[in-house]
Amino acid sequence: MRGSVGLVLSSLLAGAAQAQAGNGVVQWSIQKRQPPVDVRRLGKRASTYEEVVTNEQTKGGYFATCRLGTPAQDLTLQLDTGSSDIWVPDSSAKICRATTSGGGCTLGAFDPSDSSTFNVTLPNEFDISYVDGSSSKGDYFTDVFEIGGATLQNMTMGLGSTTDIPYGLVGVGYAVNEAIVGNTGNISTAYANLPLHMMREGLINTNAYSLWLNDLDANEGSILFGGIDTEKYKGDLSKIQIYQTQRGIYSSFRVAMTSLQAVSPSGSDTLTSNDFPIPVVLDSGTTLSYLPQDLAQQVWKEVGAVYSPQFGLAVIPCYMATSKGSFSFGFAGPDGPRISVSMDELVLDLTNGSPPVFKSGEYKGEDACEFGIQNFTQAPYLLGDTFLRSSYVVYDLVNNEIGIAPTEFNSTKSNIVAFASAGAQIPSATVVPNQSQATDIPSVTSPAFAASKGFTDSASKDGVTNAAPGIPAAFGAGTAWMMIDGNGYGLCFSSFYFMRVIRAVAALNSSRAAASRHGVRYMSLGCRVALDTASPRWTASQLGTRGRYFSATSMSRAMSAADAALKQAKEQAAANMTPEAAAARMSPEEAKRLSQVRNIGIAAHIDSGKTTVTERILFYTGRVKAIHEVRGRDGVGAKMDSMELERERGITIQSAATFTDWRKKENGVDETYHINLIDTPGHIDFTIEVERAMRVLDGAVMVLCAVSGVQSQTITVDRQMKRYNVPRVSFINKMDRMGANPFKAVEQINNKLKIAAAAIQIPIGSEKEFEGVVDLVEMRAIRNDGQKGINLKISKEIPAELKELAEQKRQELIEKLADAAIRRATIALKFTPVVMGSAIADKSIQPMLDAVCDYLPNPSDVPNMALDLSRGEQPVALMPYNSLPFVGLAFKLEENPYGQLTYMRVYQGSLKKGQYLFNSRSSKKIRIPRIVRMHSNEMEDVAEIGAGEICAVFGVDCASGDTFTDGHLPYGLSSMFVPDAVMSLSISPKRSSDADAFSKAMNRFMREDPTFRLHVDEESEETIISGMGELHLEIYVERLRREYKVDCETGQPRVAYRETVQTRADFDFLLKRQSGGPGDYARVMGWVEPNPNHKEDNHFETQVVGGTIPDKYLAACGKGFQEACEKGPLLGHKVIGTSMIVTDGATHVTDSSDYAFNLASQMAFRKAFDEAGGQVLEPLMKTTITAPVEFQGSILMLMNKRGTIVDTEVGADDFTMVADCSLNAMFGFSSHLRAATQGKGDFSMEFSHYAPAAPHLQKELVAKYQKELEAKRTK
Repeated sequence: MRGSVGLVLSSLLAGAAQAQAGNGVVQWSIQKRQPPVDVRRLGKRASTYEEVVTNEQTKGGYFATCRLGTPAQDLTLQLDTGSSDIWVPDSSAKICRATTSGGGCTLGAFDPSDSSTFNVTLPNEFDISYVDGSSSKGDYFTDVFEIGGATLQNMTMGLGSTTDIPYGLVGVGYAVNEAIVGNTGNISTAYANLPLHMMREGLINTNAYSLWLNDLDANEGSILFGGIDTEKYKGDLSKIQIYQTQRGIYSSFRVAMTSLQAVSPSGSDTLTSNDFPIPVVLDSGTTLSYLPQDLAQQVWKEVGAVYSPQFGLAVIPCYMATSKGSFSFGFAGPDGPRISVSMDELVLDLTNGSPPVFKSGEYKGEDACEFGIQNFTQAPYLLGDTFLRSSYVVYDLVNNEIGIAPTEFNSTKSNIVAFASAGAQIPSATVVPNQSQATDIPSVTSPAFAASKGFTDSASKDGVTNAAPGIPAAFGAGTAWMMIDGNGYGLCFSSFYFMRVIRAVAALNSSRAAASRHGVRYMSLGCRVALDTASPRWTASQLGTRGRYFSATSMSRAMSAADAALKQAKEQAAANMTPEAAAARMSPEEAKRLSQVRNIGIAAHIDSGKTTVTERILFYTGRVKAIHEVRGRDGVGAKMDSMELERERGITIQSAATFTDWRKKENGVDETYHINLIDTPGHIDFTIEVERAMRVLDGAVMVLCAVSGVQSQTITVDRQMKRYNVPRVSFINKMDRMGANPFKAVEQINNKLKIAAAAIQIPIGSEKEFEGVVDLVEMRAIRNDGQKGINLKISKEIPAELKELAEQKRQELIEKLADAAIRRATIALKFTPVVMGSAIADKSIQPMLDAVCDYLPNPSDVPNMALDLSRGEQPVALMPYNSLPFVGLAFKLEENPYGQLTYMRVYQGSLKKGQYLFNSRSSKKIRIPRIVRMHSNEMEDVAEIGAGEICAVFGVDCASGDTFTDGHLPYGLSSMFVPDAVMSLSISPKRSSDADAFSKAMNRFMREDPTFRLHVDEESEETIISGMGELHLEIYVERLRREYKVDCETGQPRVAYRETVQTRADFDFLLKRQSGGPGDYARVMGWVEPNPNHKEDNHFETQVVGGTIPDKYLAACGKGFQEACEKGPLLGHKVIGTSMIVTDGATHVTDSSDYAFNLASQMAFRKAFDEAGGQVLEPLMKTTITAPVEFQGSILMLMNKRGTIVDTEVGADDFTMVADCSLNAMFGFSSHLRAATQGKGDFSMEFSHYAPAAPHLQKELVAKYQKELEAKRTK
């Protein structure tokens, strides 16, 4: 399991140690020294049998110097017990040719042209990738491989010609994990990997090896092939079984962990977990150990470790390394071995620079370290180096057994005993009795934490010093970062050192170990994480806990649908299969299926009746058996409003997906259309739900009120449809309401939305007398009949009083369309056909469904484009054909009791259960364990989804907007537009015990909703949430209370102000500081002025001539300007619309640096800001109010105090007012509006633009901000 690339190796032993080979064993010495060795000489070694392997924590593994080729070339490779291939970087690889600082393959690279024995065996078949997105690809080859003086002829290895990893690996795991097996899907392609080849060459007697890592600070250890060293462990060597992963195949070193005890001077505790007995993998390629969530939390509580949600891991004061406490791990049942791990093995440096420091809480001022036991929320669970250093482990790959005993630390003696023959038992090992009891599930109890006090009391704060080196001068002092954990502890980091930790944490937050310093490596085309479908009970031959398994083997992968799909994709590529060729070969059945698919959304202004329309669609198509209304008036509520809050408030908060079939007569034959439907919210606060729906839909039904016509959110929805080129059918709802005027709505569509529209129906009757419609295309009357209007009465007899109107409107329709057909014009976005009805009265919904089938596009009618990432993001067309390689988009995430639910649109190819896909953004390979079709909050499992469809999948760790392919198409899809937040407020849980639940909820909300944001204010240390409006944040606070039982305190809402300048101001700023050593010197000259061309953007420009400021410092000036704009001088809000031009300056031969010029630019900008007329900008909201006419005067008075009235439209009963209002003035407006209109008025807001704040408001805001700063300074 490969770790992430560190900065440089602190040291590697370049000389040789005593070697031992022969008598059936080969030993690699594990050593750690720090001689002053040139990095370019790290691969050199003397000719001995014993390899040099360095314990290098910054890389997260153990490294060995080996020799390849003829003549021999020296390389340093990482040892990995979790994989099976040896692979080396090609010297011609781009990463090995890098010449920048820290670049290049400093541990050595292989040049095939310099080896006379080099032979390519499988071109382009070596392909391995990792969870962190790194990978290596190239040929399989054979060549001479030396481990010390012992030589292996024709060793099969991989050559990394295309790689972003600057060093290779030596895999010594089960051969079934070789990359070639996963690529070919054929277990017979497995070759003899290193230990097996050593056995065949007679170097060792059997395929087995033992591992002695020694303690954290030790200078030496060893991996011994073919034998054991009895002087390297204490007590007896116990033999426990390795459990199968799947179908009788062994692919990982998985054993049963059956107990865990905490022991300290104050007592001991037996820790329990719902996951016991726990399948754990023993793996030297993982730095830390990972246990189930509930067990890890008990361990943390014992030692006082602090889990940081933003950080994603547990941290602990560094002085806890001196604690006298320990943890005892038990295996294979009550009679099995126990391994004690002391605290000095579990406290690790968090960075390789200056240590982070706790800034608050009981650990304030203490150095922070990383704790060696972390949490997983699902399998696989891993025991890495923090455990293995305390245990001597023998890996027997023939008998599938593990020998384990406590380590004899720093042993200087040696007594090597070889395995007697092939398949011989582990020497000196005793079989653990009653291993069948390892499968017993113990009861779960709460520990008393009697050991907790002893852990902390026995630790000495004076006994620990941080061994990490100081900050390298090249990186400067860095920028301060603040992370606050769930218990209120603050950690202060420098930006340079913080970066490496984040990479590891990002994957742990997604319940998966990262291929980083703490990482776990997974094989390309053969992920070592899978779920079996075996019995939930444990058996003697197969270890699993309630469906949790660590790895899938190549055999299982070969039998999976993924391999068949990949093989098919290769065959298609070989045949030069183009979309056109696929279309030509499409079967009539597939063509007909595609032509009858409709992916539509229902979108409108709030309270236009979207959800009511959707409910009728589901009823008339037979998807639901009864109609229920919004607000849960009948105690049930509309099907698509599955959230309790939606039913209470009568509004849609989250978009909901469903699918249904509609039978339509065409030429006398019943045709069935498959409709995927998404019901979207109407309130502007939840506009992101509409955005992501429109991103993946082929068409939409835009619902309008027959009385109000085009309203504010209608305009927003229209803008979203145009942004994603979504054709629409317009449905004028509420035709039974008093004042209904459908032709006024048609006119508004033409005039306000600027899209040609014409009614293809006219109403029969109006208001209470509304009966049905006249179809102007077929010239027939359509009425609803029967209970709930389930039957249609169609007649060629048009009522006499409507004949003249019908002819008139039909002529208008023809004039609008000219010679184009309705369907063609609609799909081309040139026209919207208008239909009408009343959902609440159960009238004319069926004709609207016919219009959806007749006029909206099927997936093949809409051009969908991807970006070819291998050709500079050149656009390429996607075709919705099943026979093409898969391309899909994850457009929505949702937490579910079964895990993360990912909504996906399939644009090309088909998706099968069990198929493997690649994430184009992260390059991760994932397996699709379950596919469902959604019906609101209900799920229906399916085995396969065709091209052009919408589905949801489980078990996919991704972000909203990620593209998935079959791995052979370098395609990416553009994501959706995400608007900026306009409102913020501080929030904190009332009870400190709710911190974990609060953190979990916040992480979930941010993953699900891109417009919901959270950050910690550096100065106030408050948690701030931001969103699209008052209702948006109010809903999330309420969801916290209901779904997570967390009561929160919220502060006053905060407005997202901006700052800018009004005039030009010159600056000449000199930074000159001396503090005993090298000082800081930088002089910058120029001016600050408004950015006239882009009022929302900032601009930095240099006009320096004569080289008075070198180019490298000019870049630092630009960065300083951008950093200064992040926090303006007036209110601490972002600065926009400002230009900074640097024209001259001065440097000092020793004291000038990037840091000095960065800081000088920030200070010069702040000084010039006031002189340039610094100004506060406030957000203005486009506010639309609708209320009965009799309240017009009252509302005018309300709005005159809050903003500028832009437009007023008075109808028969209601009027609509549009105004630009200051957001700051709109807090609490809803209660004022209810009081002024007796609860009959409603309003909506959306961000319009930024405008200068009134002078008195600016003065008040600046004074308040200065007062807050002063209060913080005096604390």
